[in-house]
Amino acid sequence: MAYENYQKWKDTPNTGQPHLSIVIPAYNESERILPTIGAIASHVSDLGFEWELIIADDGSKDNTVEITEALGFANMRVLKTPQNGGKGNAVQRGMLEAKGKYVLFADADNSTPIEEVSKLLHKLEHEDYDVAIGSRAAEGAAEANKSLFRHILSGGLRMMVNSILHVGVRDTQCGFKMYTAAAAKKLHSAQQIMGFSFDLEILYLASKFRYRVAEVPVSWIDAPGSKVDTKKEVIRFLKDMTTIRRNDWQGLYEEPRQDGLRIAVVSTYPPSKGSLNEYAYHFVRYLRQKPEVSEVIVLADALPDQEKYDRPERASAELAALSVVPTWRFNQWDNAFRIRRTVSQIKPDVVLFNLQFASFGDQQISAALGLTAPWLVKLNGYTTSVLLHNLMETVDLSSAGYSKNPIMDAVTRFFGNVFTRILLQADLVALTIPKYVELLRDKYKADNTILAPHGSFDDTPPPSMTLPDGAMKILAFGKFGTYKKVEKLIEAYEILNERLKKDIELIIAGSDSPNAAGYLEGIKKTYDHVNGLQFTGYVAEEDVPDLFKTSAVVVFPYTSTTGSSGVLHQAGSYGKACVLPKLGDFAELIAEEGYDGSFFEPDDVKSLADAIEKVLTDDQYRTEQGHRNYLASQGVFMADVVDWYLLHFDRILTGNQDGQSTQTVSVSQQEAAWN
Repeated sequence: MAYENYQKWKDTPNTGQPHLSIVIPAYNESERILPTIGAIASHVSDLGFEWELIIADDGSKDNTVEITEALGFANMRVLKTPQNGGKGNAVQRGMLEAKGKYVLFADADNSTPIEEVSKLLHKLEHEDYDVAIGSRAAEGAAEANKSLFRHILSGGLRMMVNSILHVGVRDTQCGFKMYTAAAAKKLHSAQQIMGFSFDLEILYLASKFRYRVAEVPVSWIDAPGSKVDTKKEVIRFLKDMTTIRRNDWQGLYEEPRQDGLRIAVVSTYPPSKGSLNEYAYHFVRYLRQKPEVSEVIVLADALPDQEKYDRPERASAELAALSVVPTWRFNQWDNAFRIRRTVSQIKPDVVLFNLQFASFGDQQISAALGLTAPWLVKLNGYTTSVLLHNLMETVDLSSAGYSKNPIMDAVTRFFGNVFTRILLQADLVALTIPKYVELLRDKYKADNTILAPHGSFDDTPPPSMTLPDGAMKILAFGKFGTYKKVEKLIEAYEILNERLKKDIELIIAGSDSPNAAGYLEGIKKTYDHVNGLQFTGYVAEEDVPDLFKTSAVVVFPYTSTTGSSGVLHQAGSYGKACVLPKLGDFAELIAEEGYDGSFFEPDDVKSLADAIEKVLTDDQYRTEQGHRNYLASQGVFMADVVDWYLLHFDRILTGNQDGQSTQTVSVSQQEAAWN
């Protein structure tokens, strides 16, 4: 069967687009090329699809061209050139000539046996990768006949490559790489290096262009007869690393400009469990729907091992392209530099930072240094905007898990003021509470601060106020452990279990605050005797609607607040009654935005139980409050909020003087405009 397929391939031209193109660069390969062609043709012909073979000669001085052309295979082409241009040049010519849906580059010595091709093809066909590379360094790889010297040399070069170029690949030089047709054309069209180090440049470009790259363990045999002068090529390899960096700085790798803005959003993002992830999700969702935007790149926090962000989404008629790039890590001191480096690589038109004062860490140094990122990015010449959800001046540091020592509290606030001034170096600073805008303008004389509505996540139809059959559910939703604590809520729930003749349940939905790891696990153990108490853990975005719709009341067990509450807006959009603490900023926000609630004293368990009981036992009260909250949630939609940001981005980018006057209008004027 294999021989029949081989005969058909070599005698009968393909009738359509080949499924696979294989490119073999060749320079003076007359002794090795025929066995390699035979091995490839025999194996690939039996895989059940049409394919083509391209021999990209590199100006051979022997009879490589003559003996390959003499084969006369119907589906093999020989690309000739009179001069030696380098291995990279030969591969580039072959890649740009290839017609296949997928394109493989393989060395002429067949060091990686062609039988490994299916591993790479599977990654592209079934796992949606753009590039799959054979790797001698990945777990499960096997090498034979490799000298100790080459082991040491390759290991050292791998460490150097990833410390300088950050390509995220352990083995850049294995001559066995496969691409989708689109990736092959784009990467090799941008290719500048034509020598031995072209692989390194291609993988650097794949990272820059945000392609998904799979590193696949393969078998490899150090075949005799190599044309590579190791000493000379290592020196050239080291020089080429510098060349790649210089090329990027000089703009030689720039992608063709698309119509519309390319916007980078620095934020946590689902499935990350960091604070503000949900706000970022909905903001990005609406940002992608705007015709003024061509691409959104989320510079997100790195996920734990085994977890991955969704693969990039290409632009469509309805949506801008989206990619999520893990860029920084919670509690790392160098996050600002990591963000600046990534921004310099992707070169967006605007960088929007979705921040609170503890976004980058629960340790003072890492948290503070992270807040220098907008300033560093602006120093590099990029337009920067900050959406700041809270201020250091208004936060109870003890409740937020930062400091219980008065001296440390004072020191933290001093440096908080310093880093607030650094944040204010951004082109635009948006806040969701009028009091915050006035504070920054009065204290810091910051005329680049703007009042921005929080926005409702969805334009939802009026919800049904009828509850499902079964137990009435009390919902607490969020990230718990600092100023959101559930001990008193559980104790109030125990009181209600004794008081009421209704079947009730308490649902604590969400995860620990980044500042309080292990908090909920401790709560589970302490209150494992309580009937009807449920902990959901992290709630995926698609599960949020059902969680709210089936609840009778949403409780906010806060001891203090750090700004506007996305949970309040969500509760309103589902027409839910709310039980809320009597807290300064929070009470002001509720009144200003038209929300309603049954209020309790933050430290009083009985007061909390009374407030919940009032909602659970009076259907008319619950329904009327839910309706008022729904109307409040429909005031300003996220789609309109995004338009507001885009308007300001345009004014900053074009240098429109009207943008300056917009920034200096009073908060009351801005509120009136939104109302």
